[in-house]
Amino acid sequence: MKNDIENKVKDRVEAENDEMEIQKIFSNLENTPYFIKDHYLCRGKKSRGKKNDDENVTTVYLAEFLAWIGQETITDNGKEILREFQIKGLTLKDRRPLPGLNVQAGKFSGLTWTEAGWGSRAILFPGATVKDNARHCFQIISGDVKTNTFYGHTGWRKIDGEWVFLHAGGAIGGNKNISVKLSQGLNKYLLPPLPQCKAEKGGPSFSGLEASLSFLKIGPASVTFPLWSFIFLAPLTTLISPMPNFVLFLHGISGTFKSTLAILANSHFGNFKSIQGLSNFSDTPGNLEYRSFILKDVPMIIDDLHPANNKRNAEVMETTAQKLIRAYSNRTGRSRLNSDSTDRGHYEPRGLCIMTAEEMPALESTLARLCVVNIEDNTIDRARMTALQEKSDLLPHAGAAYISWIKKNMENIVSDFPALFRDFRAAAANDGQHKKLPEQVAFLAYGLHLATSFFKDSGIITDDESERMNQEGWQTFIHLSDRQQQRITDDNPVDRFFDILQTLLIQHNARLEPLPSYEGFSIGAGDRIGYFDNQFIYLLPVAAWHCVSTFSSKEGGHFPLGKHAFFAMLKSKKIIEPSPKGESTVFLKIDGKVIRVLKIIEGGVYRKTVISVTE
Repeated sequence: MKNDIENKVKDRVEAENDEMEIQKIFSNLENTPYFIKDHYLCRGKKSRGKKNDDENVTTVYLAEFLAWIGQETITDNGKEILREFQIKGLTLKDRRPLPGLNVQAGKFSGLTWTEAGWGSRAILFPGATVKDNARHCFQIISGDVKTNTFYGHTGWRKIDGEWVFLHAGGAIGGNKNISVKLSQGLNKYLLPPLPQCKAEKGGPSFSGLEASLSFLKIGPASVTFPLWSFIFLAPLTTLISPMPNFVLFLHGISGTFKSTLAILANSHFGNFKSIQGLSNFSDTPGNLEYRSFILKDVPMIIDDLHPANNKRNAEVMETTAQKLIRAYSNRTGRSRLNSDSTDRGHYEPRGLCIMTAEEMPALESTLARLCVVNIEDNTIDRARMTALQEKSDLLPHAGAAYISWIKKNMENIVSDFPALFRDFRAAAANDGQHKKLPEQVAFLAYGLHLATSFFKDSGIITDDESERMNQEGWQTFIHLSDRQQQRITDDNPVDRFFDILQTLLIQHNARLEPLPSYEGFSIGAGDRIGYFDNQFIYLLPVAAWHCVSTFSSKEGGHFPLGKHAFFAMLKSKKIIEPSPKGESTVFLKIDGKVIRVLKIIEGGVYRKTVISVTE
């Protein structure tokens, strides 16, 4: 009963406010060229050549409705200022309110939003200048429009000379009136207000920190330590230089709780109960790129890189993954143009990225940009994970307290990072290892170092516990780096190419013939893909490439490089002998005909493709 009365009072107040606004709008029509006649919006047009003032004005009908700007919203995303009008309206015949609309400022003057938003009730009269005059009227009667300014991204921003951390609910630090506007789905990045950021014993932040530590116990260290350290590295993304240059890749078969772990870890930054509203590999590349820019200094989850039921879908997802991994690694975005062809800038990633996947990207340079966390079946303790899920509402308090601590210690953090990072990277480096892998170890070790420093300052762990955690984390990160180096070696496109050729020769699905000047026997059977002598292999480029790409396709995949890019790789790795002009192919004369071939000069390839097959 009480709620019914309160709702009725609320509805009555809103109706009275709406009526007052409508009366104000009609009063704003006075002393303008516009007026209401017979329930139509009209304009008075002066006619030439008539002396009588009454005869000098002709009525021009414009519309059967009235619209005005109720509010203007300005959103600053860190690169662009986006203006949006909140439009209100009513029909003039019966004064029925029209649904509120949000219209981008650049699209307001065309009035196309009237049809899209209000349909048949938004009737405009015909005429070349009708839309322009109606737009002019709508702006005049709007009067002094209230303007609200929002920030359209998460993460660190210097406002009025002070660093603050933006999230969907406002900001940690700075002016309490700071407002943030994020799109649906991203508004889950919501942290508690400042008073709850203190890690007092028994308080929500203290309980949140204890809950956060329990994340390390829900699975093996090879899974929990890199993910936990990555989460605490995220708020430092744009504060430190160089920025983290890799993607955390949760890899495993369906049902291993990859998405659940990602969401649970991300709960340090907001209310993430499910993957709904977050990004996945079915989203358009443009949308993913924009979100990577908006989600500054927080992790962005991109879910479900999975096997596709057709080659086209597989290639689209693979291409999307490759682009995003490189974008996060290189901190670059695609160039964009305004409608007048001027440079609009880039949407480069400004946070970190967690991908969940059943498939592994197939490219050596891409693999080096991933920290792969392999999740085996039955490795996650479901009881502990469920217990933490029930307390996940506490994790944003841990995240807010950590960010507040970073703000307090920002100057020392920024100045100390370069030396610490160099030390971690040097300690992780091994001969023959891809150069990016020691950097991954260094970033994760630094994230863990800062997290344990914060937990120690908050009274949650002791010095000994901090030391033990850092040592266990270091060993875990080194192990992950070694495993990733092995994946890079195993997925080397050059090895893959010649492994396929070797297989085709053994299966008699391809054939190498001896040069006429060399005494020997053919190797394999079927289509000829080249020649050999006692030192070199001379591949027919088109035939050899066709055999390898066809084999890859039949196996349900595709070769990770294009033909020309792969031949260029062979040249750069000194596996083939280039022509005097630097081309990948050289000329060879056989039976009086001059043909182009790839001259394989690398002895190991010769042993694999010729000697091992003949033996």
